[in-house]
Amino acid sequence: MNNKIGLSEIVELIEQILDENELRFYDLHFNEVTRTFRLFIDREDGTVSIEDCKRISRAVARTLDHTDLVPFAYSLEVSSPGIERSLTKPEHFVWAQGKMVEIDTGQRKVKGYLRFAKKEGVVIATDVGESIVPYSSVVRAKVVEDLDYGKRR
Repeated sequence: MNNKIGLSEIVELIEQILDENELRFYDLHFNEVTRTFRLFIDREDGTVSIEDCKRISRAVARTLDHTDLVPFAYSLEVSSPGIERSLTKPEHFVWAQGKMVEIDTGQRKVKGYLRFAKKEGVVIATDVGESIVPYSSVVRAKVVEDLDYGKRR
């Protein structure tokens, strides 16, 4: 049995379904050991309901089951990327402009407001000024909650 899958073709199908439902594709992860797809969906304002996840899960599973893109049994999990979402692609950084982020370069951690997402990297405003972080040096990045005296804003 051939267990190879074309993630780019699967993403194309998923994006069509999400467009029809006024949602957007955020990310897709596939675990080869458990054969689990983890699909993250979003809206421009960052709101995704449980009903959205259920609806998209049914639509994606129905579509994948009628193609030969996944030639084996699989699990599908659909969710929002969450408040403290990972930033893994340049478009994720563009969406996060103006938000508090934490970036780990392996050498240092930078926490501050993401001022600009440019072609080559991002500009972060910190307490001590601005830092430029090239995408090539990002090991891990995420949006973090902006807390004011221990309360959410």
